Amino acid sequence: MEDANLTVAISQLRKALDHDGETVEYIETIPRVGYRFVGDVSEIREEPRRPVILAKHTLSRTVIEEEEILTEQSEIVAIESTATPKLPRPLVVAHTRTVLAASAIAVIAVVGIASLWTQLRDRSARGANLSVKSMAVLPFKVVGSTSGDEHIGLGLADVLITRLSNIRELNVRPTSAVMAFDGQVQDSISAGRKLNVDAVLEGTIYHANGRVRVTARLLRVGDQTHLWAGQFEKPSKDELKVQDEIALQLVDALALNLSGNERERLTKRYTESLDAYQLYLKGRYHWNKRSYGGIIEAQRLFRNAIEKDPHFTLAFVGLADTLATSDARDEAHNAVQKALELDPNLAEAHATLGFIKMFHEWNWQEAEVAYKRSIELNPGYASAHHWYATLLAIEGRNKEAKAAMRRALEINPLSHNFLADMGQLHYFDREYEEAKEYCRQALEIYPEFFFAHEYLYYIHLKTGEYDKAIEELITAERINSAFGNQSSERKEQIEASFDKLRKAYQRGGIKGYFEYRLPGTPQAASSFYGYAMKHAFLGEKEKALDNLERACQSRAFLAAFVKADPVFDSLRGDPRYQAILRKMNLEN
Repeated sequence: MEDANLTVAISQLRKALDHDGETVEYIETIPRVGYRFVGDVSEIREEPRRPVILAKHTLSRTVIEEEEILTEQSEIVAIESTATPKLPRPLVVAHTRTVLAASAIAVIAVVGIASLWTQLRDRSARGANLSVKSMAVLPFKVVGSTSGDEHIGLGLADVLITRLSNIRELNVRPTSAVMAFDGQVQDSISAGRKLNVDAVLEGTIYHANGRVRVTARLLRVGDQTHLWAGQFEKPSKDELKVQDEIALQLVDALALNLSGNERERLTKRYTESLDAYQLYLKGRYHWNKRSYGGIIEAQRLFRNAIEKDPHFTLAFVGLADTLATSDARDEAHNAVQKALELDPNLAEAHATLGFIKMFHEWNWQEAEVAYKRSIELNPGYASAHHWYATLLAIEGRNKEAKAAMRRALEINPLSHNFLADMGQLHYFDREYEEAKEYCRQALEIYPEFFFAHEYLYYIHLKTGEYDKAIEELITAERINSAFGNQSSERKEQIEASFDKLRKAYQRGGIKGYFEYRLPGTPQAASSFYGYAMKHAFLGEKEKALDNLERACQSRAFLAAFVKADPVFDSLRGDPRYQAILRKMNLEN
């Protein structure tokens, strides 16, 4: 019933009950809620008393983990009629038929108003919850944790993120965005503001006596309203079932309309092994660092997870991700194909397939198909947007590339990786000041991010800020060498090499530095591209083209950027350079 129609109906009902606007009324208006019938009904003739059945709605308070939750309860009560009722204004009926008619009116009014009250209340609650378009699942706090289970809270968050991110109505921050809050004494509302979301889910996990207890609550960031809370307890062996229940109840609380596929993925488990999942989670943690040492460690952990569960689809995707950044193209391809055999509709697997098609096969069309398929399956998978942006930049579609990267940053605004790569996109577009700013933002979040320092090195070279370029390079190489983990002797050797580099620059300027960095002939495929860049900067076109051709023949990983990188601007009119682009299917 529409609100306007309800008002008319109540007015007509009041007229039928002879309410003149001066005396106490039988139907009371409850501000911002609705109406209720407040009069009593009786008969004056002596007849067997008949109960009038009315529905009564009450609100009770339940305290759960220090939160007051209002719940509605309904009960059917029998009200006996009396011979001498006390009425605000007597409503007296003369015979049984009239009594029944009046009683029916009362029943209809009360039941209808109570029903409408409930509907309006539920509509209001649903409307409030439907305003949640974006959310972050923060790492759960582990109560009474012992050594070895520090990542359990992040693990539960990751499970829920993976499931909820398949819902198109909801923008869920990825695990890489919330990792920074793991193990911290966190203010959830402040975390929500940093992550720029409408709501945050927080909670605790407690293990004791073979059981697991999880409490969770959803908070709206804007006004700190508690939108939902729940407590779940099961035997430890059924811990994965707790994840199912939280996800389902949360979706119900948000009043989301799920498709059949979305509901299926909401409760889909990729492994029944908690050990395998913990290994996978730690692998993702190291992978997200994007450092050489982190990638190696992530690869080891993904392999261990697969040993624990040979059908763990996400672990195969993780392994493929780490292998795809190296020269192990065939093994990477096999790993992602295994993931797609296990789950043909896994968005993460399609995105990784696109990455392999892009960097190892230079099949730009199939890479784009794979990325679009990943985004279609899961629009909230940020890496698909990120890698798609990289593909567009490789092809010279810079405007589209920036739009795709902005979408990745909308999903994960705190990703140092996305911010730095947005800087790289501006570098490709010769917008050097904007490029610097994005790299600096990335370093504010993660000061040890190798690629942000490396990008700044190239940006400063193009802007002629050679002193800054040299220092950024040294910082990047110190990070890449895992300097803090080296022995004292090895640290001294590393610092001695940096001193030599600085002296070469001081003696011969930027040319002296490059000559110092170009001894002999490169042997590894990955070195050809780096040598080509240095020779191009020095204006040595033939040597630059020689190395570019070798990089192309050996399918060096970074060779994919040959069209996009401004360092090769001086070569673009050369026939040999154009021939390289044709071989790579990058001709204009």
